[in-house]
Amino acid sequence: MDLFEYILILTSVIYALAVAQVLSGVSRIAQSRMKIRGFLPHKIWIFNLFLFIFLIWWATWEFRAVNWTFPQYAYLLIAPTLLFFVCSLLTPKHFDDEEKDIEAHFKRIQRPFFATYFFAVVAVIIDGNILSDEPIWHSGRYGHLVLLVASISGYFASSRNGQIAVALITLVALFATTAARFWFPR
Repeated sequence: MDLFEYILILTSVIYALAVAQVLSGVSRIAQSRMKIRGFLPHKIWIFNLFLFIFLIWWATWEFRAVNWTFPQYAYLLIAPTLLFFVCSLLTPKHFDDEEKDIEAHFKRIQRPFFATYFFAVVAVIIDGNILSDEPIWHSGRYGHLVLLVASISGYFASSRNGQIAVALITLVALFATTAARFWFPR
């Protein structure tokens, strides 16, 4: 095992725990005996976070040639840690009379969710500049900029339609970034 594989183990575990947070939340909703009112942006964000985590984890392979130092390793842990927190916010741990409405829960966690997501996106955007020789601007940055704007918009959006738009725009940006980065590389 080389140093990169060793480093990738902890980041992979944190990403896996983040995905487990979302999966266990969806499972709690599915198993609940209470009638839980769904919320479309919540459902889209479940998919968005899955996709974002898997894309970041896949892209991390590009750092295999880095001559790793401890500060670089510490930096690499920022995005998975922030995304774990975002995923843990998304679905309530327990359902009671007040938590039967996912929309009410989403509104309650909206600001910490989008603020943390914003900083996770920033960490992902600049990781190539910090850890390797990735150019500051490339075709994937357009999608990244959309993710940043969407997270800021989500932080302030108060209407249901606004949150639906933010979630859908994020989804489209993730697909566009995937295409630009992995299907049509520079």
